[in-house]
Amino acid sequence: MIGFPTPADLRRRALFCSQLAVMLKSGLTLRRSLETLADAASDTPERRLSLGLIEGLEQGLTCSEALERLGGRMAGGLDRALVRAGEQSGRLDEMFALLARHYQTRADNEAAILHASVYPMLVLHLTAFIAPLPAWVRSGDGLAYLSRSLGLLLSLYGLAALTVWVLRPWHPWRGKVDRALMWVPWLGEARADLALSRLAWAMEALLSAGVLVTEAWPMAARASGSATIESVVASWRPPLESGATPAELVAASGVFPEAFVGSYAAGEVSGRLEQELRRLARWHEEEGFRKMRWLGAWSPRFFYALVSVWVVVEILSMASGYLSLLGRLLDE
Repeated sequence: MIGFPTPADLRRRALFCSQLAVMLKSGLTLRRSLETLADAASDTPERRLSLGLIEGLEQGLTCSEALERLGGRMAGGLDRALVRAGEQSGRLDEMFALLARHYQTRADNEAAILHASVYPMLVLHLTAFIAPLPAWVRSGDGLAYLSRSLGLLLSLYGLAALTVWVLRPWHPWRGKVDRALMWVPWLGEARADLALSRLAWAMEALLSAGVLVTEAWPMAARASGSATIESVVASWRPPLESGATPAELVAASGVFPEAFVGSYAAGEVSGRLEQELRRLARWHEEEGFRKMRWLGAWSPRFFYALVSVWVVVEILSMASGYLSLLGRLLDE
């Protein structure tokens, strides 16, 4: 589920977290709540997650330790960070409620993005099959036509699958691809905003749970899902031990935007860091999904421009061929 989540997957995970939060708030133990959800569910990732957590609890592990053992395929970094914060603060029900809201927001926004992407994808596929048609008509080579049309689409699908695979947490090229995607217009900014949102949510929860800020930063960086942020924060341990403040390191890193740097510094100085992080999390979440929706809305215009340029080139090419043929006939 975590690798390729659909809106339906995300809504199901949101419902799971919401039900777990309600049962914990009503006074049920975590194990009893998980057993109830496991008995009520069919063979879904949530049922397997419940059974895996129950098995871990039976072996004496905490919920966060059981999640760590299950790995990233069953629960992301944000899940593990918030659950650990909930255990330490005694607010596990609130953390599951926050995760439910997070997954529901993701589901709603990704459904809107997918809806907006249907037409651009249709245009792309039509263009892939229409563009080589004139060459096929002139040459009659059907194999060349299929290689140009299907070959283009298969190449694009392969590139997308390879990118998703390389972005897995364990892949050695993840950092390089993550940095390269930052240069993609709109997409890079949207991914950065969503990573900052996850970072801020995790930081706020961990600090509210009483976790030391020096310990909270590496955990929140892993929860962000950004290899760049994780790498930068991993290099902070020596300066933190030497007395540098996180606000100074955030400002000097060159990774965080000015608005984040200023808000974090203001929160650290004023003693209202948790409130500032909560505000930053909401703001970056809204900005990230807004840019993703904007990308989906403007993609058709980009494809239209490509198709228009291709049509003009083909018309000029055909006109040039006819004029050349006419010139040879006149010469004869």
